[in-house]
Amino acid sequence: MRFEEYVNDHFDALNETEKLIVDFILKNRLDVVQMSISELAQKCLVSKSSVFRFSKKIGLDGFNQLKFVLRDEQGTIRQEPQTNFLEATTQAVTNATQQFQSLKMNDIYASLHKANDIYIYSTGWEQEIISEQLQRNFFLAGEKVYVLPAAVDELNMALQRMKPDDLLMVISYSGNNKQLLKSIKKAVIHGISTVSFTPFNQNSLAEMCRYNLYYSVVEKKVSNVKDVEIFFTGLYVLNDLLVMGYSDYLKNK
Repeated sequence: MRFEEYVNDHFDALNETEKLIVDFILKNRLDVVQMSISELAQKCLVSKSSVFRFSKKIGLDGFNQLKFVLRDEQGTIRQEPQTNFLEATTQAVTNATQQFQSLKMNDIYASLHKANDIYIYSTGWEQEIISEQLQRNFFLAGEKVYVLPAAVDELNMALQRMKPDDLLMVISYSGNNKQLLKSIKKAVIHGISTVSFTPFNQNSLAEMCRYNLYYSVVEKKVSNVKDVEIFFTGLYVLNDLLVMGYSDYLKNK
């Protein structure tokens, strides 16, 4: 299991300090393998106990296992597949467009239009960036949208004040985060309209939400560590399609 997978599985529980540790490790993983816990703490400007708690919080036994995971990645991460990246990116755009055009979007547009408040919740740092872009797009379309921090506690707090005439959009890569699913179940029980954004694979989040939008990603090796990075091409396209389609819906009403 890769370091990113440990982080993504527990991302909602991380505080800002721990996210800074994640950022440093991602940018310096080769160096971190050679560091002591004191050296990493000093580089991140945090305490040794903060590094230890972070290691435990993402499901590891401690700092030594964290280094083992990073070291193991260097020798076991798969070789870069022979892929035409431009073709894969173009296909991701095509997939997002085709599935979008196949949906009965007027039901989603109507739910957006009648919603008293609209919220966006996302899991993972890339998804957070995309949710903020979606918020901006809706603002340009004349709709006020609230972006929630990527922490389940924040989502649960927001759910306490949400009403059945509100709408919650959820952006996820795996669609199977257990903590997230518990929260979404609360939203469904209280009659809150829900829209999922997930990849084209079977996942519990899509099954639970009222409306579903799907996207494709592109994988590419981006560093000497032989690490594979996820490019959320289809999701960016999906955001624009949703907002532009909604703008046409409002114009034609």
